[in-house]
Amino acid sequence: MDMLSEILSAARWKGDLLTRKSIHKPWGLRFPCEKSAGFHIVAQGSCYVKMPRREFHMQAGDILFIARGATHDLSSAPGEKIVDVQKFNERFGVQKSGAKPLTTFVSIRYEVPAEPMHPFLLELPQYIFIRAHEIPAHHTLHTLLVLISQEIDAGIGSDLILQRLADILLYQVLRYYLEKNPPATTGWQSALADEKIRSALEQLHRNPGHAWTLGNLAATVGVSRASLAARFKSALGTTPMHYLAALRIEKGRQLTRENRATLEEVARAVGYSSAFAYSKAYKRMRGSAPALEAKAS
Repeated sequence: MDMLSEILSAARWKGDLLTRKSIHKPWGLRFPCEKSAGFHIVAQGSCYVKMPRREFHMQAGDILFIARGATHDLSSAPGEKIVDVQKFNERFGVQKSGAKPLTTFVSIRYEVPAEPMHPFLLELPQYIFIRAHEIPAHHTLHTLLVLISQEIDAGIGSDLILQRLADILLYQVLRYYLEKNPPATTGWQSALADEKIRSALEQLHRNPGHAWTLGNLAATVGVSRASLAARFKSALGTTPMHYLAALRIEKGRQLTRENRATLEEVARAVGYSSAFAYSKAYKRMRGSAPALEAKAS
């Protein structure tokens, strides 16, 4: 699994189709999304977005991805009366058949678990706004927008299809953002932009139980030990072996939580010779024994 896929899978964001609608009369909606991420995609017409400290105009084909929670408003025009999105169908349920809508849009929400977010996600801006004219005609994003627009008024199964398309859109929007925004010299965006560091991370995540050393990891990704150590430290502020130690403990926690595995099974799976060795490393890293923490959770 590539690192972006690994990060998003580990984040365990649960997506749901919040709303899809063609609206024919003036409207305004509030999205109380302090603890969620999500998309707004305009398929037809336009709308105005009011975010904390920023207002802008969305037009057909534009994409707004909110990476971290923020209450915000969408409306057909500035100054329109705003109602909570939960009252959406109550207020806009009856539509004019055959008339051209003011706005057609899709909104997807991702519930974010109440646990620390991955540093890569924390490095993202609060929202990413991509205008339709910025997307090349043959780009995957353009294709996805066409498919989403076609599904808005489709019949059986369209909700599920829209959800799946939105999940693909999430990956593509992040890819697009990383391609268009050169990373800072440090951080996860810098690490993912460096082919050798990204490859090293993927190797460690793919097989954390392997007997990795700086030497065999460097040889696997095709750089010298000194180069890998320096580039890794510069981007992520740690060494590959310290990163591996933390990764093994986190993978062990996941195995304990999800599979109810014994400490001996967990230890072997993540590269330790025994439950004792794993417990010792775990306590050094997290300050408590793994069995005690598992009971507390």
